[in-house]
Amino acid sequence: MAVTDRITGKNVYIKFDLQELHADFTNITVNEESGEVDLTGGADDDAYFESTFRSGTIDYELFYNSGTAQSEFDAVLPGSAGSLVIGPKGTTATYPKLSWTRVITRSRRLTLPFAGESKVSGTFRVSSAIARGTWP
Repeated sequence: MAVTDRITGKNVYIKFDLQELHADFTNITVNEESGEVDLTGGADDDAYFESTFRSGTIDYELFYNSGTAQSEFDAVLPGSAGSLVIGPKGTTATYPKLSWTRVITRSRRLTLPFAGESKVSGTFRVSSAIARGTWP
């Protein structure tokens, strides 16, 4: 089993439109799903579905700090649209790169607990196909 090519989130890179979101990430999740239509007829014994379109979301979470996270929180205003690029392993040449030409900021959250870590989190709604590539 080749363990040398496994990726951790330690060096993850993310850029929304022109704003790099490079504060301390704790989690990024890319969710993809398919829309469906129910084509079950009266004579069918089992439900019959067909896929209609793909959609998805990208959830992120990072530590809120007194520096970069504040400008990053301002950059992800709900309803704003732009491109999104994720480098799961960083931006070194030949490393994997995921990109979308259009995503919409669906939500953002700022959590300031009394006895815990402060975090920024949010969700992008995917509005284009994913492009898989590598950094030049």
